[in-house]
Amino acid sequence: MNAMNSMFFSGETEARAILAAANHFGVSPEQIAFDRVEKRHGFVKHRRVVIRVDPASVGRSVDGGSAESDDRADVVAEPVVEATAPSAAEPASADDELMPPEDDAMVSGEDATAPVEAEAPEATSGDVVEIAHAALDQLLDLADLEVSAEIVLAGERLEIEIEGVDEELLVEDEGQVLLALQHLLPRVMYGELGRIVPCRLDSRGYQDKKEARLRGLARRVAEEVVDRGGTRTLRPMNPADRRIVHLALADDPDVETESQGNGYFKRVSIRLL
Repeated sequence: MNAMNSMFFSGETEARAILAAANHFGVSPEQIAFDRVEKRHGFVKHRRVVIRVDPASVGRSVDGGSAESDDRADVVAEPVVEATAPSAAEPASADDELMPPEDDAMVSGEDATAPVEAEAPEATSGDVVEIAHAALDQLLDLADLEVSAEIVLAGERLEIEIEGVDEELLVEDEGQVLLALQHLLPRVMYGELGRIVPCRLDSRGYQDKKEARLRGLARRVAEEVVDRGGTRTLRPMNPADRRIVHLALADDPDVETESQGNGYFKRVSIRLL
């Protein structure tokens, strides 16, 4: 393993460290090749497992994305002022779309008249929920979490409520484990469905509280922009959190929002219209 380019991930168990790495690279846990790092912890309350991963050894995610840069989604910190506008801004409407791979026939340009195999029947809502249960059970087993889940298909999105003995572990460190599960579950399901199904995971109202906090942050920063002018840029956020900020200010007549940067975590800028 190339030590110069290695990245390190930690967790209460080896399985959770692997889950953190898989979440970062946007791949399934089975695609993470790693070395365990022995650490001298000294006098600390909790002993954490640390693994080392070479980014070059990690496979690509199901949507064709590559490994992304590591930014922590600390979205509640004070915004920072950007001196200049970024050169590559992303419109809010394209911010949260996750596209499946292109159709092979379209890419190869084969004759449209050539015979093709019949498509598999579309999965029913019951099938989707069943597949989601199986996929989530795999991830929960990997993370060694003693919890259970109630899954409902609401429109095009799965609403998943998790509770149990280890539910508090889901929301530690700004909900990193809950976020990892929410990010990975559609990718694990993709192997069975052939398409991405958006998922929203929650436990004891954590997501609702977080969304309310993000909307409040967006409105406070927008008020500051109106009062003082200029542009304010929030810290890196995942797509779901960015969407909350965009929607919170979508009807504000005085400001506009844009996502900046590359990769899974991006910054949202708020500026005067």
